[in-house]
Amino acid sequence: MDDVFLNQIKAYKNTQSSKYIPVRGDEILTRVFEFEKYFVSTKIDGHLCFILKKGKEIVITNFNGKLFDRSELIDELNKNIGGNDGLFVGEIYAYKNGERTRSFDLTKGLSQTNTIIKIGVFDLLQYNGKTFEESEWGEKKKIIEDLFSKGEIIHAVKEIELTSRKEIVNEFNQRVNDNNQEGIIVRGLNGPTFKIKPTLTFDFVVLGFALGYSDDFTLLKELLFGVLIKENTFLITGKVSTGFSMEQRKSLVKDLEKIKVSSKVIETSGSNIPFTMIKPSLVIEIESLDIINSNTDGVISKSVLSFDTEFSKINNSPSVSLISPIFKGIREDKEVTENQTGLSQITRIIELVDEKNKKQSKKPSLIIKKEIYLKETKGVKMIKKYFLWETNSDSSTYPRYVFYKIDYSPTRSDKLQRDVKISNNLDQMNKIYQKQIDLDIKKGWKIF
Repeated sequence: MDDVFLNQIKAYKNTQSSKYIPVRGDEILTRVFEFEKYFVSTKIDGHLCFILKKGKEIVITNFNGKLFDRSELIDELNKNIGGNDGLFVGEIYAYKNGERTRSFDLTKGLSQTNTIIKIGVFDLLQYNGKTFEESEWGEKKKIIEDLFSKGEIIHAVKEIELTSRKEIVNEFNQRVNDNNQEGIIVRGLNGPTFKIKPTLTFDFVVLGFALGYSDDFTLLKELLFGVLIKENTFLITGKVSTGFSMEQRKSLVKDLEKIKVSSKVIETSGSNIPFTMIKPSLVIEIESLDIINSNTDGVISKSVLSFDTEFSKINNSPSVSLISPIFKGIREDKEVTENQTGLSQITRIIELVDEKNKKQSKKPSLIIKKEIYLKETKGVKMIKKYFLWETNSDSSTYPRYVFYKIDYSPTRSDKLQRDVKISNNLDQMNKIYQKQIDLDIKKGWKIF
């Protein structure tokens, strides 16, 4: 593997991780954007991996270049890909018949030859000399399915096509609530991708620990965690004391003791015991029912800490609280970086107060089309407004184009109705814009 390849897969990891918008299952109708089509698959809980086939060489690696050395996977790749070259993206996971996938099973299973390891392929970056853009999904999907649809341990991730958010709700209930899968992935047509689970999950940096579970001070009681907001600077986001097995309460203490550091600041646990601070190098997965930025006392504010060889406090800053946080495990496949453990995983769900006061560097949105129609019947005026604009946003999680419709009728019970559609394809949005006007504007309507 050369530096060009490593830089390419790291860039993909950093870009794609920001495109998955987390949504709870009960928020599908309100937080999933409206599209003409949705492509839905079951979420595989494993580790991101890359498959590089170049001539006779085949490697399977994570985004840091660490190889997954499983001969049975290499053999099947040779069989499936044949004489073609390519760079594929997938999720490598431990398979247990009839059970949901879990990333922590993979961590243990990779070193055990009797564990069945599989890869679900879901993206294609290069194939036989051609580099693919994200928008070329139709062509990429066909290649992936042609190569891997009949694979036994390396397979194409199966997607179904839906046309409404209500259908997504039904699919979520069937797969997650009825069949105990972790969640679903919903890819909007020419839009962002949504990761939908019953609860919210985050990857946080461990900053400290406290002992004293059941008054036994050899056992771990609680962890202090936060997010990386810039190099060596952390915003505290919470504490967690549940979700640990008894074995973890014993073994984690040994690991944490090895990396404890000095601190000029004291942060206290739920039982008012000062946390022992540690080198911020461990990443944990935390699950919670919800996240809030304020309570009855006002805006939630927590410490911002800097770390060199010891911790010191910079100030307090708006933060969050997690509702019923649960420790899910150490994420050995994650690193302490802004892309993987940063603030964006919070601000994509809930706004922090000071975010409102940030100066906007984004260029103003550009109105591409705007039409207003008026109809008057027996003195009652009805209005329909249609807008199409370009957002001029550089954010990978924000659409390039927005169609917005306002429909006002004072005689309806729901007097003001709105509709929003988004896309990164201008031709598609022009068609949506014109089609909606053609459907709505009939006899009696006049352009205003």
